[in-house]
Amino acid sequence: MLYRIARWMAKRLSKQRKLRQSIRWHERWGIERMTLQERVDYAMLLHDYGKTEQAVEFLTSLLKERGYSKAYERRAHIFNEMGREEEAIADLDAAIKLDPEPSIVWYTRAISHNNRGDFELAARDFQEALLRREDSKASTYYELGNVYMKMGSYEEAEAAFASACSDAGNAIPHYYFRHAQAFEMLDRMDEAAQTLAEATKLQKQWRDEEQQGAANYRARTNYSPTAIDTLIRTAEEEYGFLLYESKLREAAGDIESALASIREATEQYSPGPDLQLRRGQLLRLLDRPQEAQEALERLVADYPTWLPGHMELSALLRSQDRPDEAVRVLLETKRRYPEHPVVRYWLADAYRESGQGDEALQENEELTELEPDDPLNWKQRAEILIDAAKYRDADAAYTQSLQLEQSAECYMRRSYSRYMEERYEEAMLDIQAAAELDSNLLKESKTAYAMAELYMGMGNHELADSEYSRALALEPDNPQIYDRRARCRFAAERWEAALEDCDRGLQLTGANPRLTWLRGLIQYRMEDLDGALHEMTAYTDLVPDDAQGFYNLGHIYNHLNRPDDAIAAFSKTIELSPFDAQAYLERASIWYHHYFDRTRAVDDLAQWLLYAETRARDGDRFELLSEVKGFDDEMRERAKDQFLRVYGSSQYLS
Repeated sequence: MLYRIARWMAKRLSKQRKLRQSIRWHERWGIERMTLQERVDYAMLLHDYGKTEQAVEFLTSLLKERGYSKAYERRAHIFNEMGREEEAIADLDAAIKLDPEPSIVWYTRAISHNNRGDFELAARDFQEALLRREDSKASTYYELGNVYMKMGSYEEAEAAFASACSDAGNAIPHYYFRHAQAFEMLDRMDEAAQTLAEATKLQKQWRDEEQQGAANYRARTNYSPTAIDTLIRTAEEEYGFLLYESKLREAAGDIESALASIREATEQYSPGPDLQLRRGQLLRLLDRPQEAQEALERLVADYPTWLPGHMELSALLRSQDRPDEAVRVLLETKRRYPEHPVVRYWLADAYRESGQGDEALQENEELTELEPDDPLNWKQRAEILIDAAKYRDADAAYTQSLQLEQSAECYMRRSYSRYMEERYEEAMLDIQAAAELDSNLLKESKTAYAMAELYMGMGNHELADSEYSRALALEPDNPQIYDRRARCRFAAERWEAALEDCDRGLQLTGANPRLTWLRGLIQYRMEDLDGALHEMTAYTDLVPDDAQGFYNLGHIYNHLNRPDDAIAAFSKTIELSPFDAQAYLERASIWYHHYFDRTRAVDDLAQWLLYAETRARDGDRFELLSEVKGFDDEMRERAKDQFLRVYGSSQYLS
């Protein structure tokens, strides 16, 4: 009679989840009086109470006496939770051999395969479970969908999640959440947003209930208490799926609504660092940099050891073209994470952006010592060296990067460094190597442009013209390419074609100093002096501080026999560039030949002699006077005397 009371109490207390008391009554009941299934239930009671090893020993002892399918299945369940999947699978194989009909053995073995990463086997076993299961099919479809997501089989995952959600009375928020993620992977964003709305609505409703809806989870899934706790915790960590909702709204281009989701999550949940980070990111996207900076600085203050906050703050400052402040933030980040390679990489980039090339190079050298096998580190070094015009060293760094990883982009960049050293043939070989890795490069205007530049360097104007033309066919609205093709045609003395390119470039850009300069130079070579004068005057209006422009203008006036204007132009050249020797010589010639003003001509000849470069370090500067055309010997002697009287005889003579 006593054992019957003990049996009744043990089962009653177990249903009430009063585990410790239930175990005591089980002991009074007596193991020998229990059926096989009751013994299995007792083992699971021990496991739920935390006596897992005792539960395993109990089931093992039972199985030594008799092979029992449910005992194998329950021991496998425990092995799964202990991370002993191989033992779990062995038990489930035995259970299926004894009785293949229960869906739970297939379901549990699917879980084991999933935990081991054997996703195809897991999917197979979940499908077998679905063939046998009448109740709780929704949760099985959910688990099957999760496996398909890991496999990258998004169509199958979407179908499985759709089945899980098909009966709203059996669905939980997570089914809708994962279904939305499958829709997102299939780029079905509207459906993703609609499905996620069901998840957030149901989660909000359940969260307001007792134990955050634990009873609803139990009723709809038959999951264990531990699994239900995990589901509830996951929903909390996802802020009721509002964080994901924010990301979907951002993907749809509605940044304001994305921020509203974060605001709602902050009001309903205790905002963790990821929520604060998200707010800062969205404020940056909304072009509200001051608010974004305040949010991120508060995040860094609240979570000083959380790396993403520091990195996002530095990214904001860099996007605002404030590299010096980004350097300050990254230096503090480096102090906290001295061995973190990404921090050092970003710091080197920020130094580079702030114009601190030496510091950037030093940071990169330390980074490459830390991670010598990362090709990106060597590529970064090469870019820093290119900024410093150290093209040979940049070439070596690119070569090191390419030895670690073949990259079309890296070949193209090394081609540039070789181009800058006038190693045109080697640069061309790099472009060919890049095209072998990425054939699409040959369809891009930048590749045609690069090849044209190399042909120009090699003096092959015909092939250069062809490549510039191919670049323009791919990118007809790029004025820079018209500029370069015009210069190519100018070098080939195709004056009219060069002028046409200048005109097309000017149509695209409006006022353009480079093209205006070139247009004037072409017309000068074509002996269209009036046209050249018009263009060069326009150029000096656009760039009034360029001495060379006024020098060219003086030449044109001189050829047009307008000495007053020529004198004014050369005087402006000297005003802007007082050490321009040739401008003094040109003005001296006009003083002498047009105004017969020998005094001013002598003064300018003496100035020219002062700034003219001798052909040899120890050569006699006065030898230059004998080579100057258009002046008589008396003028040369007076210029020499003037030079010696004003500038002395020793300091300037060699």
